[in-house]
Amino acid sequence: MRLGNIGRICLLFLLLCSFNTRAQVMIETRLGYNYLDKFEFTDEWQYLTTDMYLFNAGQFTKVINELEQGTTKARRRDYINLESLFISAQLKNAKLFGQEPVVYPLYNFALEPANDKKNYSTRISDNIDAIRIIDKLPLAADERNIDATVEAKLFTSDSRELFFNIIANQLTNIAKQVTPQAAMLSLVGEFGNLIRNSAQRKEYKFSSTIRLYEGQNFDTRLHSVRVYIFVPSFAKLPALRTPRLTELLSNSPQGFERQKLEAALNYKDYPVLVVANYKSLYRMDALSGSDITSETIERRRIRIEQAFTAGLVTEDAYKQEKLFIEFLRNFSDLKQNLNNYRLNYKNNSPEVNAKTLFTVIQEYKRLRALAGQRDREFSRNYTYQRVFKNEYSTILAAADSYLETDYNLKNGKELVNTVLDLEQEQTRSYSVAQREQYLSKLYAVELPTPEFLASTLEGEGIYRHLNRLESAQFNDVYAKEVTRLRDAAPTEENITLRNTLLEKANSTKCRSCREEVKLAARQFNQRLEEQQLEKEKVRLQELNLQAERKILAYLKQDDCMDNAFKTQYPSEALPEYVQRLYEKKVELKKHVAELDTLYKTPPKELKLETVREHNQRLNGFMRRLDQAYADICTAEKNLCGCE
Repeated sequence: MRLGNIGRICLLFLLLCSFNTRAQVMIETRLGYNYLDKFEFTDEWQYLTTDMYLFNAGQFTKVINELEQGTTKARRRDYINLESLFISAQLKNAKLFGQEPVVYPLYNFALEPANDKKNYSTRISDNIDAIRIIDKLPLAADERNIDATVEAKLFTSDSRELFFNIIANQLTNIAKQVTPQAAMLSLVGEFGNLIRNSAQRKEYKFSSTIRLYEGQNFDTRLHSVRVYIFVPSFAKLPALRTPRLTELLSNSPQGFERQKLEAALNYKDYPVLVVANYKSLYRMDALSGSDITSETIERRRIRIEQAFTAGLVTEDAYKQEKLFIEFLRNFSDLKQNLNNYRLNYKNNSPEVNAKTLFTVIQEYKRLRALAGQRDREFSRNYTYQRVFKNEYSTILAAADSYLETDYNLKNGKELVNTVLDLEQEQTRSYSVAQREQYLSKLYAVELPTPEFLASTLEGEGIYRHLNRLESAQFNDVYAKEVTRLRDAAPTEENITLRNTLLEKANSTKCRSCREEVKLAARQFNQRLEEQQLEKEKVRLQELNLQAERKILAYLKQDDCMDNAFKTQYPSEALPEYVQRLYEKKVELKKHVAELDTLYKTPPKELKLETVREHNQRLNGFMRRLDQAYADICTAEKNLCGCE
């Protein structure tokens, strides 16, 4: 920032002059120190507060007497019958005053007249408090600073009309205002106090700080400080020691105490006027998540409208506030849907709960997306970055905390954050592990039906990302093996391939990958089944031939045993064990008949399991009959002697 601009912000021209031209070259106000804070003030810091500290006021006696004694006899006539020292400030470019300049009466000190034996003296208090002439005064729309002229005038008993003329002019300027504000009318009272104190030869000090926005919420910090010294024109500029003063100011962004300022200044030779300027930023009240309802949002909307109308906020801040109110409405909708979800969760069906949960997810997604949009759109906007960005973050943090209270809500939050991450990286390629992680988060929530999701923008977005991730995962991990399995012959080696691939697919979060593997496995199983069916058909033919031979052999064996029982064992005197063998032989003949029936009855369906089961029954019948006849022969060899 150039020095000229700095000066305009810091009350550039502080002139000390007398009531006539000759005195103007005799009394000077000299800049002894200039401080500009390093903080970067942007356009939204549009309100000015100015404090003035008068030190060494008693030294005005020294200034006046040095002037009187250091001039020629002709000029000394200018200092005859001095009555008062009047210090005033005229402010420009401030919204309060319109086009008319207004003069602040800052101080008025009575002077004791000089005589042959005594110098002039001033009636000034030992300790004059600081005065705040303006408090958060808005600067003009085309100016982010304020100009001022501070003057000190000496009045004699012969120039009282000039003193009253100054007062009259200012009262006239105030009267020109169509609708003067209360802050301006307070100046009328100040001029009244000035006239009364002057008539009574009492000390006067300005005391009616102009405050337009009492009770409003502002951030305020020190902008600049200038130190002016009142000296006769022929005096050398006193050298100030400023390191302690600079240290105090740089460590006091919120202001400082008069005593500390005086100690850091440590100067007593001449009167000193310290002008401290503060800039302020209007700030709306911060809200917590629990405070935000439709009612509080509406009150905030009305308040920002009123603040903008009153000139409290810039057009840019007003725009940001309107956008933030829109964001708050989205947050309020999220809270309402959260309440619906919690109140009805235990009573609803899983399908209804999935829909209410997804509604919460939708609102949270919109909230996060809107915050991200603001962040990108206003990445270089000072008002957003310095004021509103933290407010957005606070509301998002409240939304996050609400979604941490329930397992499903927490998973829903993770789903939204995952979708937002994926939307930011549309063309990025991910590793297998990264895709698995994203898919795990996207599938962590029980979503509504695909038809329901397809009807929503958020649902379409979720499926779009799922398809993108799963397509890449399938191509990288499963495509080659699935193709191999689809073309594989139904062999034992390829059965191992199938089992390994199925086990691998069961561990992935990629649902379409699992389905593709299962489809390839089903196709392989179908080929395997067809091959096995053909084998079973061949075996059926073999078993039928074998059964036909076996049945003849069983019938022949049974006939042989019948003859043996009749010839070798009288029916009326069969030993008990022979009787048992005979009964078993009779039972076996029934089983032979069942085998004959089974053999002559083909399977109902030529399917693998049906044919296999039929073959197993045939084979089982023949094995059991073989074993049973062998057991009889082993028990009694005489029964099995037929060729």
